[in-house]
Amino acid sequence: MIEAYSTNIAVGADTNIPFNSVSVQKGCTVTKTSTDTFNLNKCGIYMVSVDASTGTSTTIQLYKDGVAQPQAQSTGITPNFITLVQVPNNNSNCPCSSPTTIQVQNTTAGTFTDANIVITKII
Repeated sequence: MIEAYSTNIAVGADTNIPFNSVSVQKGCTVTKTSTDTFNLNKCGIYMVSVDASTGTSTTIQLYKDGVAQPQAQSTGITPNFITLVQVPNNNSNCPCSSPTTIQVQNTTAGTFTDANIVITKII
């Protein structure tokens, strides 16, 4: 499980939202590999919850392995969503294995008062 957030950040159009601070990290099922990318390391189902606040309406959307997830997007001055992400394989030392990665993208340039993400493996 991980909870990460940022406050008062400018995010360009069609750019991933950076989550600069981690407030909770438990276990190794989810790891933060950069300010905007999370690895889901174990097979199973993950719950991803994202919320943000902006001064103007914007759209945020979840990307899994670089592919937009249509069920996980929201538009408004307080965009938010909760979705499930299925991970079919464990991330291991095997050269044929790689982690499932997720990012949250902002579609219009703007400043976020805050942005929060919580990722929890539920099964």
